[in-house]
Amino acid sequence: MGQARSDDASHLKNCVAQYAAPDPSDKGLEPPIYADNKSRALLGVNHPQLAAMLCPIKHAKAYHEDPKKVQAELQNGVIRIHSAAWPAFIYEGTPPGKDFDPDNVQEGFSKGYYLKRVSLLLPYQQHLM
Repeated sequence: MGQARSDDASHLKNCVAQYAAPDPSDKGLEPPIYADNKSRALLGVNHPQLAAMLCPIKHAKAYHEDPKKVQAELQNGVIRIHSAAWPAFIYEGTPPGKDFDPDNVQEGFSKGYYLKRVSLLLPYQQHLM
């Protein structure tokens, strides 16, 4: 199972920029991410839109109110990303986690647009290998 997961994840790297944009047919990520770029300088919490997606859901509202401040807190470890903190991209909303209700954490769970797009891609990836 571990190798299959690794293979799936490696194929996703080339699609992050396309699938992470809320409406890729209208506008991509800004700044853009190119699949052939080896630099990680603009990936993860260093990219404003990806940082919003990776931000723990309990901090999503604060991120939407002051993105630069919360992105800096993610970058310097004030806000920690760990396995017990669900990332905003798991939840419904554009931007991710926008509709999160802390009083009803199940509402919108596993309905994020990025998660839906990736779930459609994974079965297709098996045919490309």
